[in-house]
Amino acid sequence: MRSLLLRLVFLLALVGLAVAAFITLRHFGVAVAFIVIFTYLSVLIIVMAIILNHPRLPRQPQFNDFADELDAQGLLVPTSFRADRAFRVDEFSQEGPHYFLELDAGGVLHLSGRYLYDYEPLNGLPRRFPCTQFTVRRHAEVGYVVDLICCGLVIEPEVEAPPYSAQDFDLYRVPADGVILDNLTFDQLRQQRTAFKH
Repeated sequence: MRSLLLRLVFLLALVGLAVAAFITLRHFGVAVAFIVIFTYLSVLIIVMAIILNHPRLPRQPQFNDFADELDAQGLLVPTSFRADRAFRVDEFSQEGPHYFLELDAGGVLHLSGRYLYDYEPLNGLPRRFPCTQFTVRRHAEVGYVVDLICCGLVIEPEVEAPPYSAQDFDLYRVPADGVILDNLTFDQLRQQRTAFKH
């Protein structure tokens, strides 16, 4: 979609440039025409840069060509969730952040991994996840997350808990990505993680 929009902008710009150059050259000298064309192209480049770098809205789904290919091959498994609250656990060593989300249907969903970087409020982009409604799309055979489709309102994490330790990973205290925990409540998990000292 963005590529098609860019081509349309280029086409309209070239037509406009040709018309502007014709009118300018007919009435004025070459130096004035050069200044007009240069100014026109500068403005055009700035507008195109804004269009290409404009972030998507937090609630707007982000589509992925690779995901579309997997979906066409029947290799994409979507699972939809509704969440009320969330808290974040910082990453230990570039393995990606951890999110615990209290689900409407009961239980607490744990998501973690480097794929979550794409939804974090980094480099001036707005937060897109966690949110009240979202779909996790996983590779049907391998199981990794291909992408998240964020459809609901953004939820600000209630707390930012300290990272898991190396010992936590060694002793298998870190839940796997995509696990729904039903043995502890959201509040118990939050208290456990925020009270935990390394």
